[in-house]
Amino acid sequence: MTGYAPHAPRGTKAPHPLLIAAAALAFVALCALYWPFAADDAFIVGRYARNAAAGHGLVYNIGEQVSALTSPLHALIEAALASFGLAPVESYRLLAPLLVLAGWVSALRETGIRGSAFVIFTAASLLSPFVALWTVGGLETPLLCCLATLFAARLVVISRTGGARPRDLIWLGLLAGLMFLTRYDSVLVTAPILLAVLTVEYRRPALWLGAALCLALAGGWLVFAAGYYGDIFPTSYYLKFANGGRPGIDSLSALLNFVLLSGLWLIALRLRPAPISAKPLLARAILRGAAFSLALFAVYASRSSGQHMMFGYRLFVPYLMAACLVLALALPEARRGLAAAVLAAQAGMIAVVGFVGINPAPLTRLPGLDRAYAEYEFITPATYGDFLQMLRDDAREITAHWQAQAREDQPRIYLRTGGTGYWLPEFYVYETLVSYRHDCGVPMAAMVDAAHYMQQLGFSQVGTVIEDRGRARDDIADDAALLFATEMDWMGRHTTGYLYGPDPIPLDLGPTLASPCR
Repeated sequence: MTGYAPHAPRGTKAPHPLLIAAAALAFVALCALYWPFAADDAFIVGRYARNAAAGHGLVYNIGEQVSALTSPLHALIEAALASFGLAPVESYRLLAPLLVLAGWVSALRETGIRGSAFVIFTAASLLSPFVALWTVGGLETPLLCCLATLFAARLVVISRTGGARPRDLIWLGLLAGLMFLTRYDSVLVTAPILLAVLTVEYRRPALWLGAALCLALAGGWLVFAAGYYGDIFPTSYYLKFANGGRPGIDSLSALLNFVLLSGLWLIALRLRPAPISAKPLLARAILRGAAFSLALFAVYASRSSGQHMMFGYRLFVPYLMAACLVLALALPEARRGLAAAVLAAQAGMIAVVGFVGINPAPLTRLPGLDRAYAEYEFITPATYGDFLQMLRDDAREITAHWQAQAREDQPRIYLRTGGTGYWLPEFYVYETLVSYRHDCGVPMAAMVDAAHYMQQLGFSQVGTVIEDRGRARDDIADDAALLFATEMDWMGRHTTGYLYGPDPIPLDLGPTLASPCR
């Protein structure tokens, strides 16, 4: 059997502090370039955080214990920020670049990476436009990126020395537990490696202490979720994975396009297989576990990486820095040309993501993959920022419109963009992720009938279904104009606006996922 084991640093000098500072500043500049972009789902989490800080519980709609949270740790961090009076999404986005930089700096310090390997590692990961984009995107990606990089760096050191200190084993367990709280599917990456370590180190008390920490963190949340929400999975699991989702070709296309655009193949082609048999037993176990992790994750990605809100290669980005670290350390000595090639390729990708679109997918022009859909392929960060500003303006106008009605009942709104509810805290919101119920699925028609306001997105894949359904209501005229209408360029000119109906038909979805249809 052969493997790509990281070499110990040798021969070249450590990176100059000014070079490290320059790389960090370049990353911050990239974050500033992409700052207008923030994912709509980030503001869904923000509304959960604000309600938790206000004492209403970790919920989106007050009184409904339904989890649309794909990252419990992310939500808890934002709830903590909100409890200090900070705007949870905005303050988390400011914190996020520091998380990524912390992972990168720790990798430099732990592994001693230097020379061309340092340049390749930094260019392919820290200077990746996808890493910068999702660092400021407002979701859990930078948090998981930091944790995954720390996890990989510790494995590198253990493999290099051939042995694990007690604190190494505890640290791995703690990191794996935190990664699980950040995203459940990180278990596909961590579990095979930890089980491989277990086969060698099972006699060591520190390993079992690390395992206990991991299980306490993961199990603690799962027990809470089962008791509080009545389900351990978020609604996105059912909507995007268990009960349907987009065609598999979309995810296969995303996987192949990421391998191409990330530049990982450039590095992988320069690797030279080395015999694994001469390596220490623990290093061999880690390599085998990592190979199994890679295979599991690739299978999972071929089904999930093309789902909604996974654009910009969000599923892969948290592990990119860790992968680049391992690959760069496994390269042979002569690699200056490769460093230059990676830097040049990254410069081109930075321009593409910034000025062409946040989800480039060139392989969809190939036969077979031309059936794949690449979400937001030609939407730039600036365009997405204009879209978010429109949603903020819409929320202000809707609030003013409702106040002008001088009504005392709670306003209800049907949203295609659940994040808009972040700016409408007094409104009850119907929206796919937060309104899913096992018994009913997503009763879109009933939700439109039950709302005072109905959001029509001109560029939505469902077309004018919402507007058509709204106009079929008795309390809305067939020729009623869209309120707060805005025309924007979203891969073509489209109009977004809202219908208002004063007499909606009540709809009670129930307080939990298991609530029966009513």
